[in-house]
Amino acid sequence: MRKCKRAIHRHFGGVGNFFAMLILVAISVIFINTFVLTKRDPSNESSNDHPSQVELVYNQNQTLKPTKNEPAEPQRITRPAVPDAGCEIDEKCSDDSIPYKVVSGDGIEKYPIICFNNKLLVHKNLKDSKIGRGVNLVAFDGKTYDLKLTETFDTYIEETFFLRTLKLNLNDGDIIVLSSFDEMTYGLKEASLSILEKYGSQLIKVIKFRDSFVMIGQKGLARGKAIETHQPKGNRDFAPTAHISGCAKFPLGQITPLSFPTSDVKKDGNIVTGTSIKNCGLSEMCKENEFAVHVYTGKDKDDEPKICVDGKYVMAKGINDAGRGINIVVVSNGKEVIRTGHFDTWQEDSTNLEIFLENLEDNVILIAVTFDEASTNLRNFTRIVLQGIGSQKINSLAFRDSWALIHHFKTSINYNFEEISHAGTGNLYANPIDKRMCVPQTLKGIKIRPDPLPFRNDKRRDFCSRYDGYGDFCSDVNVDKSLSSVPLLNKTLEDNPIYSTPILVVAGISHNSLRMCLETLLMQPGILVENVLIAVDEKFSESLALIDLFGFHGEKTTSSSTYMEHYEKALKKIWERHPTKDKVIVIEEDLILSPDFLYTLALLSETFRKDETIGGIQMWNPNSYDHVNGSLELIYRVDNLYGLGYLLRRSFYDKNIKDSFQQCCSKRVWDKWTFTDTSSSFLMPDISRIFRRPIDGNRVNTKYLEVLFNQKRRTSLNPFPALSNIDTLRKEKYDTYVTKIIQSATLIKSLEQCDTINSNMHSLIQNQNTSDTFKYVYEQQSENDITKLLPVLPCFGLFPIEPLGLYHGILRFSSNRYNFFLIGSKSSLYTSISTAI
Repeated sequence: MRKCKRAIHRHFGGVGNFFAMLILVAISVIFINTFVLTKRDPSNESSNDHPSQVELVYNQNQTLKPTKNEPAEPQRITRPAVPDAGCEIDEKCSDDSIPYKVVSGDGIEKYPIICFNNKLLVHKNLKDSKIGRGVNLVAFDGKTYDLKLTETFDTYIEETFFLRTLKLNLNDGDIIVLSSFDEMTYGLKEASLSILEKYGSQLIKVIKFRDSFVMIGQKGLARGKAIETHQPKGNRDFAPTAHISGCAKFPLGQITPLSFPTSDVKKDGNIVTGTSIKNCGLSEMCKENEFAVHVYTGKDKDDEPKICVDGKYVMAKGINDAGRGINIVVVSNGKEVIRTGHFDTWQEDSTNLEIFLENLEDNVILIAVTFDEASTNLRNFTRIVLQGIGSQKINSLAFRDSWALIHHFKTSINYNFEEISHAGTGNLYANPIDKRMCVPQTLKGIKIRPDPLPFRNDKRRDFCSRYDGYGDFCSDVNVDKSLSSVPLLNKTLEDNPIYSTPILVVAGISHNSLRMCLETLLMQPGILVENVLIAVDEKFSESLALIDLFGFHGEKTTSSSTYMEHYEKALKKIWERHPTKDKVIVIEEDLILSPDFLYTLALLSETFRKDETIGGIQMWNPNSYDHVNGSLELIYRVDNLYGLGYLLRRSFYDKNIKDSFQQCCSKRVWDKWTFTDTSSSFLMPDISRIFRRPIDGNRVNTKYLEVLFNQKRRTSLNPFPALSNIDTLRKEKYDTYVTKIIQSATLIKSLEQCDTINSNMHSLIQNQNTSDTFKYVYEQQSENDITKLLPVLPCFGLFPIEPLGLYHGILRFSSNRYNFFLIGSKSSLYTSISTAI
């Protein structure tokens, strides 16, 4: 005690001073705790309601994993101080959160909007903005918030590329912002729905046809943690808009690394061999430059698949992961096995199989067998890929069917073996395919012809030996190729009446033109050759031989002095041949059909059926020039029929053509067919679905025809295009829609006469960002007066000699993603609009 007192006296000068110092320290501690520590950022506080933040770090695989529960500094996010127009929200977001606004489409007139971090990323008026039917998606890096992709996926038709993006193109923790437009669910299968749940959605499996849906999620987020909302369609044509907005802190929840089944692919030194068997069980040795192959699909799930190559089994039970689904061996360098693959297309989606096939190199042999069940998750797109490689039967593969394929892929040898065995009803298995054969080796640079030829088209060879002038159709490369129809790839259209509609081809004098037309007709998915009639003037017997080669039915008409006389006889024949049909498809001479010719008609068939005022659907647009650059998605109503290739209603034919062909239609269609019935209209695509071969100079009115047909034109090359305005095409809806849209369109106040496209006007249009629809009003004395319209046609690059494609005095077209309406002041659809210009 004495020592303590001495120390206090020595350091503080006495006991009183010591206690005074203690009191001063206590006061200081209380002050700091009350007025300093309580001012710190409450977001770093830990409580029962707000647990301490978990720091997220990236591992080498770019997946997110939580570290220990240590205090983390909130990430300060940089963003524009002022939101882009249309991105304003009511909330004020903190520095560590991100403002967002996501709006779905409403019907097909109101487009989706996506805003993220004050930036407008998806909007119809943004230049180069990708918006379309189905899913409109924006993705961001989950760590840096950098934009990774903006894309639209037509999931009404197919989920393939949407699924690939979600599975393969994004890392764990990456953010997706999704908005629906029009219809997004029809093509979404279980694989896509399940993976969206792994991005946090709990609503995706309740979304139905034409419902609206928006969502913000992250890869690896638990189900139910996404920000999402859904609006049901109910009894409406389309659901109302779905909308979410606010401030989001990322991650939205715990991120669990996702793993997906990988393909069982073996290559190089990883390929193992099983049992050896001389010559793969063949009784005789194969010839030089051939090798033995045995393919076996197994009789049921307790059996095994087998592929033997050159005396060694490289696919069998326990060998290179052979099993349920599709088993593939790739052979190159003669007879060397360079790759094997097993794809369980019963349990897993076929994405990995697609990627495997898409990466096949040239000059290889593909050997494939199914085992047990391979069809359940074999998507339509995968079947298309297999058809592109060489399969002709994969499209018919069904539950527990057996299938085997051996195909030379991009080699100098024309060799293909394919067999399918169909299962019975119930749970029965198909009879197994068990084949042994000799297959030509791949020897690059050396052409090998197996003896005998496995595919020799003797009928085509005979035709080419008797007739000249068919070019590459009869070349050595093509002469043995089979001429067979393409099955319908989209099974949802199996009952569509277009595919049972009679087709009339009115052949002309050019045999080679007819050949090209028939080739593109035969390549139409879903074409039924028994529905096709080719009418030929009896003077041209060579055409009948060509028609027979393609497998179509040719029928002679009595000798005619003009093509239109022959045309009239051909029309009568097709109706007589099909007396109960209410429509036919007519194809004139010198035409090449686009790959979506029948598909587009199929999409429009329901509108055609319901609207009796539509006399026909024409597939050629006279204004579909390459420099106009129209839209594949748009279809219009027009007053006139421009023919060439079209769907014709029987009732319209009976009333306007049958007994008055000489009065209405004795001249070629570009010389204007005129009908007594002016109440009917016709549908016409913005971009043509047929190409008319250039006109030669030996005709009347040569300049008119050269401008119409010989300038560079645009024709669809997309086999499955989406059509965005089908629901507006019936007369009442179309007239209402056109009236409404031209009311709100931006007015082009004045245009002077042009000789070519007005680049100044187009520059002004492109530099503004407020509208995508424009109108120009031309003065009329009557609804048929086009005097003031003619001088401005070249300004837009349209057919300049006369306006083609009018509908009640309005010429509608699309150019470079902008919509234009050239409106006559006396148009009946313009009467409700102010005429102040």
